[in-house]
Amino acid sequence: MIWDEKRQSKFIESTMRNAIQTIFDDIGNKDVSFDQLRLEIKKIILQNIKKRDVDKLLQEITIISIDIMKYGFSRDDLFSGNVDAREIKTIAKIYGFSAITDPDTRDGIDLLSIKKNRNDLAHGFLSFKEVGQNTSAENLVEISERVIKYLRQILENIDEYLVNQQYLDPK
Repeated sequence: MIWDEKRQSKFIESTMRNAIQTIFDDIGNKDVSFDQLRLEIKKIILQNIKKRDVDKLLQEITIISIDIMKYGFSRDDLFSGNVDAREIKTIAKIYGFSAITDPDTRDGIDLLSIKKNRNDLAHGFLSFKEVGQNTSAENLVEISERVIKYLRQILENIDEYLVNQQYLDPK
C-alpha cells in the first residue's frame, strides 16, 4: 500500500497518540495512585493539570491520588502533528519505554523525511509533483514498510512496558 506523506504523517501521529493513551488507560484501569508513578509521569500529569478548569476538577475528583491521572492527561496535548523518530525517542525517555528497534527499521529515520515532505506540501513550499518526482513507487513501498515495522516495534516496546508496569516508580 502506497500512502502519501499526509496520510503517513497522520498514521504516525495517531499511532503514537493511541499508544500513549493506552499507557494512561492501563494506569487508570489498575487504579494506580499518583504516588506510585515514576517521577517523569508525575511531571506530565501536573503540567497538564495546570491547563484544566479548577472548578470542574474539584467537582470530579473524589480520590485525588487516583483521579488526578484521569484529569492530568489529554491526548490532544501530546503531538503537534509533526511526529518523527526524535520525538518518539523523547517521549520514550520521558515515559520510560524503550525506543530501540531492529536495524532494518533504520531507527525510524524515514519518519523525518515524511514529516519534512508533509510540511513542505502543507505550507505550499513544494507541489506533489516536486515531492514525488525523485521517488519511485518501489521506494515509497519500502519506506512505508519500514515505517510500519518501526512503529510496530515501538508498540511492542510499549506493550512490554505495560506488562512490566514500568510506569511505576522503581523505588
